[in-house]
Amino acid sequence: MTTKTFFQKAKSKGIKNIQIVETYENTGKIKLINKELETYEISNYTGYQIKAEYNGKTVKASSDYLDESIIDTLIMKATYTDSKYQDDYLTDKSHNNKIENIPLIDISNDVDPLKQLDELRKNYPEISSLSLSYSETYEKKQIINSNGVDIETDCHLYKFVPEIVINENGSTTSYDRVYLKTSKQDLEMQKNLIKDIEMAIKQATKEKIQAKKYDIIVDSAVMKSILSSFINMLSAANVRQKTSCLEGKLNEKIFSEKLTIVEEPNNKNYPGATIFDNEGTKTFAKEIVKNGTLKTYLYNIKEAKEQNTSTTANGYNGISTRNMYIKPGNQSSEELIKSMSNGIYITDCMGSMNTAINANTGNISLQIFGYIIEDGKIKCGFEPSIMTTTIFELFSNIEAISNEVNFIQRTVGSPLLLIRNISIVSSKKSDNKSKI
Repeated sequence: MTTKTFFQKAKSKGIKNIQIVETYENTGKIKLINKELETYEISNYTGYQIKAEYNGKTVKASSDYLDESIIDTLIMKATYTDSKYQDDYLTDKSHNNKIENIPLIDISNDVDPLKQLDELRKNYPEISSLSLSYSETYEKKQIINSNGVDIETDCHLYKFVPEIVINENGSTTSYDRVYLKTSKQDLEMQKNLIKDIEMAIKQATKEKIQAKKYDIIVDSAVMKSILSSFINMLSAANVRQKTSCLEGKLNEKIFSEKLTIVEEPNNKNYPGATIFDNEGTKTFAKEIVKNGTLKTYLYNIKEAKEQNTSTTANGYNGISTRNMYIKPGNQSSEELIKSMSNGIYITDCMGSMNTAINANTGNISLQIFGYIIEDGKIKCGFEPSIMTTTIFELFSNIEAISNEVNFIQRTVGSPLLLIRNISIVSSKKSDNKSKI
C-alpha cells in the first residue's frame, strides 16, 4: 500500500492526523575467520513508525509494512487507551527535501583486501585466531504526514571490526575494536589492525593490580558505555520523574571545567548525522555541558509538551542523541599516555548498563579490562578488575583529554580521558573476554 492510499484509508476511518517515519536500510557485511569467508551478506530493510490522532488521542505503532490492519490497530489502541495525550504534527514544509541519488552497496571487491589483511597474521605467531569484519551501510529516513510534509535525511557508514585471540600459558585473551566512519578511507584498516594486534599481544600478559585509587586513562570504547547511560540522566522525562541524579542541577557547575559535552547532529563527519529526529524536528548543535556546567536536559515532543517547553530535537524512539561527544583537548593519545607516569589504561568494560551505571544515583561499578602503565609506557595487561566511582567523581577528576574523537555508534563518541584518583579493585571473576 502506498502512503497516499494509507492516508486516504486512515482519513475515511476517522483519523484526524497521521505521520509516517519510513526507514530504508541497505547493508553489506563480510566476515573472515582465519582467512575463511564466514559471512557474505547483502540485506535490505524497510520499516515504518506510525503515529495517528483518533478521538483526541495520539497513539503509535511500528510495522514492516503498510496496510489497512495497521490503521485498525491504531484505532483499537486509541479506543482502549485512557491517556488523552495529543502530539504535535509537522506543518512546516520549508525544509522539505528529496534525496536524488541512493548509492548501491557493492561489497564484492572488498573480500580480497580483507584476505590480504589477514596475511599480517604470519608476522605474529602469538595469534591463535583472527576475525576481520567489514560492513557498509546506507540508511535513508523519510517523514511524510497528512499535512503535506515530506522530508528525507540519509547517512552512509563504514565499519571495521578486528578480533584477535591470543593463547598464552593456557590462557585465552580476546581483543577487539570497532571503527565506525563516514568515509571508507578513514577506517585505515591495515594501520589499525597492526596497532590492535600489538595491543592484544601486550594484554595477553596480565598482572593482578592492588585495590586502591589509580590515575586512569579511559578509552572511547568505555566512554561509549558511560555516555550512553549519561543520556538517561539527561532525559527530561527521567528528571521530571525524579529518577535522574541530574535533577535540580541545571545551570550548576557539577563537573570539571575541562569537560564540555556537545551534540552535533548536523556534523556529517560523524556517523550520527541527521537533519531531523524521528519526530521530524529539525536538529541543531547544542552545548549540553559547558566547562563543567550542565546547560540543558534533552526533550522529545511529548516531554516538551508535558513540561510546557520546546523540544530539543532528541526524539529518537524515546529520548536519545546523535553525535553527542566530549570536546577534545590538544594532546595525542600517545602523549596522554606518556604524561601519566603510573596508572592504568582502561580499554573495555563489561556489565549490565541498567545496574553497572545507575542513572538514579550516578553510581558506577564496571568490570574493566586494559593495561598497566609504568613510566609513561604500556607494560602489560591487568587481570579483570572493578572500577567503582560516580558520574560526578569521574567527570570532576578529569585532568586532560586527547585530541581525537572516536565513535563506535551513532549516538555518542569520545576522546581518551585522563582522570585522577579513581578506585579500582580486583574482580573475583576471571573473564578474559573484554565485552560489554
